[in-house]
Amino acid sequence: MLLTNLEDVQLGMRVGASVMSPRAPDMVLLQPGAEITTPIIERLRSLGVVQLWVEHHLTADLDAAVAPGLSQAKLAVYNHLKRDLSLMSQKTVSTAQIHTFRRVVIDLVQELVANRGSGITDQLFTADSEVFSHSSNVAYLSALVGIELEAYLIQQRPRLSPRRARDVVALGLAGMLHDVGKISMTSAAARHHEVFEPDPACDMSVYGKHAAIGYKMLRSSEIPATSRQAVLNHHQRFDGTGWSDLARNRRGRRRRVQAGRRIHIFTRIVSVANVLDNLLRGDDGSQRPPVAALYDLASPRFDGWFDPVVRRTVLRCIPPFAIGSQVGLSNERAAVVTAPNLRHPCRPTVRLLEKSAGSTADQPITIDLVDRPELRVVSYAGMDVEQWLFELPAAGAPEEADRVIHPVEQP
Repeated sequence: MLLTNLEDVQLGMRVGASVMSPRAPDMVLLQPGAEITTPIIERLRSLGVVQLWVEHHLTADLDAAVAPGLSQAKLAVYNHLKRDLSLMSQKTVSTAQIHTFRRVVIDLVQELVANRGSGITDQLFTADSEVFSHSSNVAYLSALVGIELEAYLIQQRPRLSPRRARDVVALGLAGMLHDVGKISMTSAAARHHEVFEPDPACDMSVYGKHAAIGYKMLRSSEIPATSRQAVLNHHQRFDGTGWSDLARNRRGRRRRVQAGRRIHIFTRIVSVANVLDNLLRGDDGSQRPPVAALYDLASPRFDGWFDPVVRRTVLRCIPPFAIGSQVGLSNERAAVVTAPNLRHPCRPTVRLLEKSAGSTADQPITIDLVDRPELRVVSYAGMDVEQWLFELPAAGAPEEADRVIHPVEQP
């Protein structure tokens, strides 16, 4: 299968994976195998579909390495949030609801562990930045990063046995419920995030209370303490700025500023996942390419916000260009990404999508962009992405060096 821009789809191609509605991520617009026609393209365009998976003879061998649809486990997280947050009391979250959420997070974590190393290509929810779609994404991203950081979790939780320390179910639950305090707020306040310019309709004093409100809503729910703390402190920054400070909710028993590794590791992970998912959208709710979000996450703007270890892990395990996605190269050739590069995220291995001298239909040309410095990715999803290409520092850089980005110099 090939993940391609809607404008590059050719008539007669067949859909490779279910096409979901951007406005209702649990609604299927097209089933696999459907033939693409002009009316279908026009309809998808009107609904805001930007990309879709299509069958392609040069990418059939990649099908086992991609997960192009919303998994059942992830969809279950979304559906439970959509149903329960809509019906939830504005004052409490029940223990029964927490038990239900925990079961779906366990399924999500088990699926992530089972597919570990297969490539991160399945889509996130994009439903207008609604609380339940955003929270589903943050649950997924938090659990994913937690699994990648297994050894670091054990190091950061020394009082626990290694088996308990690396258990990320409570982390996924924290991501799932981090914005639960927004359910009683106006739509403007619920949609806002500090990475965006304030909406004139948003009362910032109200928005700033959502973390503390969520913390209080979970008070009698038997949620793990680490999950509840992450709900309260997911806007607390590694350098000690941010909010809400846990000390204000502990009746004076803990007065130290929440900063650095005094912030629980689960909170540090949810903090990054929360920002990344918001960066994947513009402030108008439109989708942004992953490379743009990762570029911003790595930029000096966010220096001091995050645990450097967590930040770098996110930049390495979330690929700017997913396996199976179509990209345009600087030599004006179209290619498909066949393998990520953890050290040089913006220089993956690609395969040309058209025949050229020296290639055959059975042996298309494959290029490792690390070995071809004169070539680079210049477009993705029909967008020019050169402005967002970046490099990470070489292995062995000091752990505490927070600034991690090196913009790629263009020739």
